[in-house]
Parts: sequence; structure tokens; C-alpha cells
Amino acid sequence: PEPTADLRAVVDAELAGLPPKYRDVLVACDLDGRPRAEVAAAFGLAAGTLSSRLAEARKRLADRLRRRGVTAAGLA
Repeated sequence: PEPTADLRAVVDAELAGLPPKYRDVLVACDLDGRPRAEVAAAFGLAAGTLSSRLAEARKRLADRLRRRGVTAAGLA
């Protein structure tokens, strides 16, 4: 099922609250679906640096959403 407009607004707000170095790689990889190698090159990052930023971005976003009462089940 498609997330509601309210849920999308919460996710968008929490994404916007992430520091750019985390938000940008998360959007590029997870939302835009760009290949990691392409994203790493575009941001001038080593593959390992991209991986660690992406993992940290996902953790931070999950923490922010959890504080707002949003769970993974709510996003599915």
C-alpha cells in the first residue's frame, strides 16, 4: 500500500533534518536508486566512505522516525 500523505510529510521532514552529508547519499542511493559506484564518484567519496555514510544515514533516519512513532511496518 502507498504511504499516506501525512506519513510522507513526516518522512520528508525527518530527511530534511539530516545533515546534508548523510541526506544526500541516502536520497541518491535509496530513493533515486543510483548505483553506489556512481554516487561515490559524484560525491568524490571512496566506496567505504559512501558505505559508512549510508549506514549512518539509515540509522539516523530510523532513529528520527522512531521518535515520531513511525516504524518500519508503518513504512511498508
